Amino acid sequence: MDTSYYYNFIILVQTGNMTQAANILHITQPALSKQLKYLEAEFGTPLLHIKRGQRRDNFRLTEAGRIFYEKAQQLCAIEEATYEDVKRLNSAVEGTLRISSSASRSTGLIQQYLHAFSQKYPSVHYEIYEGLMSDVTESLLNGRTEIGLCNSQMVDTSRFDILFTQPESLYAVFRNDVFWSSQEKDSLTWEEIARCPLSLSGGSVRMLMQSASRLFNNLNVVSVTTTKSSAIEWAQLGRSVAIIPMDSQEKVHGRKMSRIRLPELSTGFHKSFIVVKGHTPSLVSKQFLEFYQGTM
Repeated sequence: MDTSYYYNFIILVQTGNMTQAANILHITQPALSKQLKYLEAEFGTPLLHIKRGQRRDNFRLTEAGRIFYEKAQQLCAIEEATYEDVKRLNSAVEGTLRISSSASRSTGLIQQYLHAFSQKYPSVHYEIYEGLMSDVTESLLNGRTEIGLCNSQMVDTSRFDILFTQPESLYAVFRNDVFWSSQEKDSLTWEEIARCPLSLSGGSVRMLMQSASRLFNNLNVVSVTTTKSSAIEWAQLGRSVAIIPMDSQEKVHGRKMSRIRLPELSTGFHKSFIVVKGHTPSLVSKQFLEFYQGTM
């Protein structure tokens, strides 16, 4: 089947209007309508429920249409990546590295890996999307990104392959001119932490609730934020100690800022790079994954 039909179906769904989609695609409305009928005949089932209106049509995907829409996005993304890879086969590594990251992980990704990778491969460009776990998986499934960075415990392994993992621990991040300023400290107990106002990220809340809910209930939590960076903002103001998950290589910036690893919880946590099952990464993604593996 001509993959242009797949692409045209994607545009039709995204615009929600036959006339507007036809204008974007530079084809006639009857031609686009004929393509939709062909697809439905090919699959033997309706892909769209269309409610005719005076000004615009109201589209609603059928269950078959939803599956086809998701797969069509993947196939079109693969076709584009294949074309780019073949075209670049005898040239330097270049193109766009597309990564989706769960909240606040992109900062560490850039500091630890992408900075060095960009120096080695200066022709590579980057698209990094950060959000909730649902945003990460949606970006991967619709082909907007190729690689996801997220918490291993939240990965649906029926849909995604886990490539590499790194262990994470909880760290206390704080202003050393506000907290524990009278002496240098290289360790902290949970009893000491419980006496301080705390800002927690969503990840640290999950880690504590799953591993030590009784401990969590005894903490003086003044702020819970979606991202690690927001929890750190409170700490930088000197208002709280931030409790956030980090790996051993991540850094905390700021002349007065310190971090100390907290005692391990009963359940270990890891962050992972993931891809959609069965997806063949583009040349630039393969190059990055090899580079990442070499730094582990």
